[in-house]
Amino acid sequence: MKYRNLLFLLFICTNTLLGQAQNKWIKFDWHGETIFGKYYPKVAISIPVKIENLPYNLCGQLDLGATTTMIYENSFKPFSQQYPLVIQKLDTTINPYYLNGRKSYFLKGLNMKLDKTTYRNRNIALIPDFGDEILIDSINTKTQKLIGTIAPDLFQGKILVIDFVNNRLKTFDELPKQYSKANFVNVVIRKGRIKIPILIGDSIQYVMFDTGNCLGDLLFDKETIKQFTDLNEAPQEFLNGNTWGQSVTYYNKNLKKEVYLNNKRLNIKKVQFSDQDSDVQFNKEEKIIGLIGPVLFADKIVIIDYKNSKFGVL
Repeated sequence: MKYRNLLFLLFICTNTLLGQAQNKWIKFDWHGETIFGKYYPKVAISIPVKIENLPYNLCGQLDLGATTTMIYENSFKPFSQQYPLVIQKLDTTINPYYLNGRKSYFLKGLNMKLDKTTYRNRNIALIPDFGDEILIDSINTKTQKLIGTIAPDLFQGKILVIDFVNNRLKTFDELPKQYSKANFVNVVIRKGRIKIPILIGDSIQYVMFDTGNCLGDLLFDKETIKQFTDLNEAPQEFLNGNTWGQSVTYYNKNLKKEVYLNNKRLNIKKVQFSDQDSDVQFNKEEKIIGLIGPVLFADKIVIIDYKNSKFGVL
């Protein structure tokens, strides 16, 4: 009996070590794009993705402003036609997920690998009639194909370290000592979304940290912009295009108040805002004044402590 217990203990320890070995640094890439004749080198953050054992070069956009990791049906269709086992996991008995009113169901018990780190037995939303179509002739090329969104549901209960200096991220159960001197602030987390208190002027306001917002440092809506900029200043059109299937125009204005994160001044001189009523509604529902983007921290290390509701910058 004694030896049996010892073997059981060794089995548990071995599996624990193997589980830890699976948790490796996840590499990510910045993607650039030319907009209105100007090249923006950091428009989106993508992570290499493997779905089950499909032998394709896929990727997903890291969007910590989303709530649920998802696969776009239109983009994934040519791959699923070759390997239908993934779509066969669709479970319509689970409560549906809604994306901008679009009803979606989950692929149940899916195995997903981000770079070299595996997330097993996950429920991943399949968004119908969504995403850019990918030609069947190109599915085997070396170019990565965007097929979905990586959301913070994968990181709950962990401490997420995003090392923007080295383009990598990793989750930990406990905060490593080398990150303990980061400038931490208590945050509000709802549905995985991180709401950060900032001092802007003489008032504390909350903004959501959103890696899906890469074009500006602070993105307000057409109502909150009035609180922090000169009403007499004419806004300058920044860009227009489509986001989640909607036409949207963004504008620039000078920020007339300084911004601080836990007594550390943030280098923000211009702010953006959209012309969308939906953004006004979203900010009201989330009790924020806008979004703060990752480009502001591109030479920093960001720590998101989902266990203790803290946000840190090193």
